Amino acid sequence: MTSTETPAADEGDDAGTHATRVAIHEGSIGLPRGFEDRTANIFVPANTQVQPNLSIARDWLRDDETLSSYIDRQLGTLRSQFAGHKLIERQPCTLGQGEAALQGERIDDSYKNGKLTIYKRQAAFIVDSNPTEDRPGRRALILTANTARGFTDTFEALWKHWLQSYVPAPPGAAEARAAEEGEPSHG
Repeated sequence: MTSTETPAADEGDDAGTHATRVAIHEGSIGLPRGFEDRTANIFVPANTQVQPNLSIARDWLRDDETLSSYIDRQLGTLRSQFAGHKLIERQPCTLGQGEAALQGERIDDSYKNGKLTIYKRQAAFIVDSNPTEDRPGRRALILTANTARGFTDTFEALWKHWLQSYVPAPPGAAEARAAEEGEPSHG
Protein backbone atom coordinates (compact mmCIF):
# COMPACT_ATOMS: atom_id res chain seq x y z
CA MET A 1 0.00 0.00 0.00
CA THR A 2 1.41 3.36 -0.89
CA SER A 3 0.43 6.99 -0.69
CA THR A 4 1.05 9.63 -3.30
CA GLU A 5 0.18 13.28 -3.23
CA THR A 6 -2.14 14.63 -5.86
CA PRO A 7 -2.59 18.29 -6.63
CA ALA A 8 -5.66 19.99 -5.24
CA ALA A 9 -8.45 20.66 -7.69
CA ASP A 10 -10.07 24.02 -8.21
CA GLU A 11 -11.74 25.69 -5.22
CA GLY A 12 -15.21 24.26 -4.67
CA ASP A 13 -14.41 20.97 -6.43
CA ASP A 14 -14.95 17.99 -4.11
CA ALA A 15 -11.82 16.35 -5.52
CA GLY A 16 -9.81 19.24 -4.05
CA THR A 17 -10.34 17.82 -0.58
CA HIS A 18 -8.07 14.85 -1.40
CA ALA A 19 -4.39 15.62 -0.87
CA THR A 20 -3.20 12.01 -1.01
CA ARG A 21 -4.10 8.86 -2.95
CA VAL A 22 -3.77 5.61 -1.08
CA ALA A 23 -3.19 2.47 -3.14
CA ILE A 24 -5.00 -0.62 -1.88
CA HIS A 25 -5.01 -4.10 -3.40
CA GLU A 26 -8.33 -3.40 -5.10
CA GLY A 27 -7.37 0.02 -6.53
CA SER A 28 -6.77 3.39 -4.90
CA ILE A 29 -8.79 5.92 -2.97
CA GLY A 30 -8.41 9.61 -2.20
CA LEU A 31 -7.55 10.42 1.39
CA PRO A 32 -9.31 13.60 2.56
CA ARG A 33 -7.16 16.48 3.76
CA GLY A 34 -6.38 16.32 7.47
CA PHE A 35 -6.08 12.51 7.46
CA GLU A 36 -2.82 10.60 7.47
CA ASP A 37 -2.09 7.12 6.21
CA ARG A 38 -1.53 4.73 9.10
CA THR A 39 -2.47 1.72 7.06
CA ALA A 40 -2.52 -1.59 8.90
CA ASN A 41 -2.34 -5.03 7.34
CA ILE A 42 -3.82 -7.87 9.37
CA PHE A 43 -3.05 -11.49 8.54
CA VAL A 44 -5.20 -14.18 10.16
CA PRO A 45 -3.85 -17.74 10.17
CA ALA A 46 -5.75 -20.74 8.86
CA ASN A 47 -5.41 -22.39 12.27
CA THR A 48 -5.71 -19.83 15.06
CA GLN A 49 -5.06 -22.49 17.69
CA VAL A 50 -1.44 -23.07 16.63
CA GLN A 51 -0.38 -20.05 14.54
CA PRO A 52 -0.03 -16.41 15.61
CA ASN A 53 -1.97 -13.49 14.22
CA LEU A 54 0.35 -11.23 12.23
CA SER A 55 0.02 -7.54 11.49
CA ILE A 56 1.94 -4.66 9.96
CA ALA A 57 1.23 -1.10 11.04
CA ARG A 58 2.70 2.29 10.22
CA ASP A 59 3.21 5.23 12.55
CA TRP A 60 5.00 8.57 12.63
CA LEU A 61 7.89 9.33 14.94
CA ARG A 62 7.76 12.67 16.70
CA ASP A 63 10.21 15.25 15.40
CA ASP A 64 12.69 14.70 18.25
CA GLU A 65 12.32 10.91 18.53
CA THR A 66 14.81 8.19 17.78
CA LEU A 67 13.57 4.67 17.19
CA SER A 68 14.59 3.80 20.76
CA SER A 69 12.65 6.70 22.30
CA TYR A 70 9.65 5.88 20.07
CA ILE A 71 9.66 2.33 21.47
CA ASP A 72 10.01 3.70 25.03
CA ARG A 73 6.89 5.82 24.42
CA GLN A 74 4.99 2.85 22.98
CA LEU A 75 5.95 0.68 25.97
CA GLY A 76 4.53 3.34 28.29
CA THR A 77 1.27 3.22 26.34
CA LEU A 78 1.17 -0.59 26.51
CA ARG A 79 1.74 -0.57 30.27
CA SER A 80 -1.16 1.82 30.77
CA GLN A 81 -3.56 -0.03 28.44
CA PHE A 82 -2.99 -3.71 29.21
CA ALA A 83 -3.50 -5.31 32.63
CA GLY A 84 -0.54 -7.35 33.73
CA HIS A 85 1.72 -6.06 30.93
CA LYS A 86 5.25 -7.46 31.24
CA LEU A 87 8.26 -6.68 29.08
CA ILE A 88 10.06 -9.99 28.49
CA GLU A 89 12.91 -8.89 26.24
CA ARG A 90 14.12 -6.00 24.10
CA GLN A 91 16.82 -6.42 21.48
CA PRO A 92 18.06 -5.29 18.04
CA CYS A 93 16.65 -7.06 14.97
CA THR A 94 16.81 -6.99 11.18
CA LEU A 95 14.08 -6.73 8.55
CA GLY A 96 14.96 -8.16 5.14
CA GLN A 97 18.28 -9.44 3.93
CA GLY A 98 21.47 -8.16 2.31
CA GLU A 99 22.24 -4.51 1.61
CA ALA A 100 18.57 -3.48 1.69
CA ALA A 101 18.00 -4.89 5.19
CA LEU A 102 16.73 -2.47 7.83
CA GLN A 103 18.00 -2.43 11.40
CA GLY A 104 15.44 -1.97 14.15
CA GLU A 105 14.39 -3.03 17.63
CA ARG A 106 12.23 -5.89 18.84
CA ILE A 107 10.23 -6.24 22.02
CA ASP A 108 8.70 -9.39 23.44
CA ASP A 109 5.98 -8.84 26.00
CA SER A 110 2.91 -10.41 27.51
CA TYR A 111 -0.39 -9.24 28.96
CA LYS A 112 -3.57 -10.72 30.36
CA ASN A 113 -6.77 -11.00 28.33
CA GLY A 114 -9.17 -12.34 30.93
CA LYS A 115 -7.59 -15.57 32.20
CA LEU A 116 -5.52 -15.98 29.04
CA THR A 117 -1.94 -14.73 28.73
CA ILE A 118 -1.18 -13.24 25.31
CA TYR A 119 2.40 -13.16 24.11
CA LYS A 120 3.26 -10.40 21.68
CA ARG A 121 6.37 -9.75 19.65
CA GLN A 122 6.80 -6.42 17.89
CA ALA A 123 9.64 -5.15 15.76
CA ALA A 124 9.90 -1.52 14.67
CA PHE A 125 12.00 -0.07 11.86
CA ILE A 126 12.43 3.43 10.49
CA VAL A 127 11.48 3.49 6.82
CA ASP A 128 11.83 6.30 4.36
CA SER A 129 8.77 8.46 4.59
CA ASN A 130 7.16 10.38 1.79
CA PRO A 131 7.51 13.78 3.47
CA THR A 132 4.84 16.35 2.80
CA GLU A 133 4.29 19.90 3.93
CA ASP A 134 1.88 18.59 6.57
CA ARG A 135 4.07 15.70 7.73
CA PRO A 136 7.84 16.09 7.32
CA GLY A 137 8.74 13.44 9.93
CA ARG A 138 10.03 9.90 9.75
CA ARG A 139 7.84 6.85 9.63
CA ALA A 140 8.00 3.61 11.57
CA LEU A 141 7.01 0.23 10.19
CA ILE A 142 5.84 -2.09 12.99
CA LEU A 143 5.51 -5.85 12.55
CA THR A 144 3.56 -7.72 15.23
CA ALA A 145 2.78 -11.34 16.09
CA ASN A 146 0.29 -12.29 18.85
CA THR A 147 -0.06 -15.78 20.26
CA ALA A 148 -1.45 -17.51 23.32
CA ARG A 149 1.04 -20.36 22.90
CA GLY A 150 4.20 -18.48 23.83
CA PHE A 151 7.41 -18.10 21.88
CA THR A 152 7.90 -21.72 20.78
CA ASP A 153 10.50 -23.02 18.30
CA THR A 154 7.77 -23.06 15.62
CA PHE A 155 6.92 -19.44 16.40
CA GLU A 156 10.61 -18.45 16.26
CA ALA A 157 11.03 -20.08 12.83
CA LEU A 158 7.90 -18.40 11.47
CA TRP A 159 9.00 -14.98 12.82
CA LYS A 160 12.51 -15.29 11.41
CA HIS A 161 11.24 -16.31 7.97
CA TRP A 162 8.62 -13.54 7.96
CA LEU A 163 11.14 -10.78 8.73
CA GLN A 164 13.72 -12.17 6.29
CA SER A 165 11.11 -12.23 3.50
CA TYR A 166 10.80 -8.41 3.49
CA VAL A 167 11.82 -6.71 0.24
CA PRO A 168 11.61 -2.90 0.16
CA ALA A 169 9.66 -1.18 -2.58
CA PRO A 170 11.95 0.15 -5.29
CA PRO A 171 12.67 3.90 -5.20
CA GLY A 172 9.90 5.81 -6.95
CA ALA A 173 7.41 2.92 -6.68
CA ALA A 174 4.63 5.17 -5.31
CA GLU A 175 5.08 7.64 -8.14
CA ALA A 176 5.11 4.83 -10.74
CA ARG A 177 1.92 3.31 -9.33
CA ALA A 178 0.19 6.71 -9.40
CA ALA A 179 1.25 7.19 -13.02
CA GLU A 180 -0.14 3.75 -13.93
CA GLU A 181 -3.45 4.74 -12.34
CA GLY A 182 -3.48 8.00 -14.28
CA GLU A 183 -3.00 10.14 -11.17
CA PRO A 184 -0.56 13.03 -11.05
CA SER A 185 2.01 12.60 -8.29
CA HIS A 186 4.26 14.93 -6.36
CA GLY A 187 6.79 13.01 -4.35
